[in-house]
Amino acid sequence: MNKDAAPLPTQALKRGRDLVVDLAGSALWGFFGAAYLSLALRGGDYLDVGLFLFYLLAACFMVIRRPAQRKVAWWENVLAWLCVFIPIAGLRPAAGGWEISGLVFQSLGLLGLVAALSSLKHSFGIAPADRGLVTTGLYRYVRHPIYASELVFNAGYLISNPSWRNLGVLLLMVATQVARILREEKIISGYALYADQVRWRCLPGIW
Repeated sequence: MNKDAAPLPTQALKRGRDLVVDLAGSALWGFFGAAYLSLALRGGDYLDVGLFLFYLLAACFMVIRRPAQRKVAWWENVLAWLCVFIPIAGLRPAAGGWEISGLVFQSLGLLGLVAALSSLKHSFGIAPADRGLVTTGLYRYVRHPIYASELVFNAGYLISNPSWRNLGVLLLMVATQVARILREEKIISGYALYADQVRWRCLPGIW
């Protein structure tokens, strides 16, 4: 018997705990998706339809994702979830914006979100974890296309709804995303070679 192997009850407990987390995350994304579907059915715009599709994919991928080979500390999980809820809880409508320009940014960001999530599939997660390195799709061009697309989408919201509050929320989101990115790059196996092949993290020519 391998002395280093975890006892069966411990392994079963871990699998059960991971399943609960995956189902809870899937239910959360499903809730967001249902909210945007409701908006779309009540006469919303195509962004509501696109967000419904994004959250539907997220809900599905959450329950079929690979088990994490490496995870991070609890506070890093909190940081990752903050990245999710900061724009949801913080951004507010404001007058005097440039709606067409903002809509263009949000449309591009939404397309990027759906495309990047479709590439990520079984490696999808919120908190940094090693679920396998993805190098296909948008990941051939930048190393963090989902985070980049989120920033573009929310920058579009700021353009359409300019206010000091929304600017502060966006800057806070950038700060937490940068911390999340730097931590994630340290725990995924094979990342150093991938970083040599794909130079830019989010914005080609900038970072």
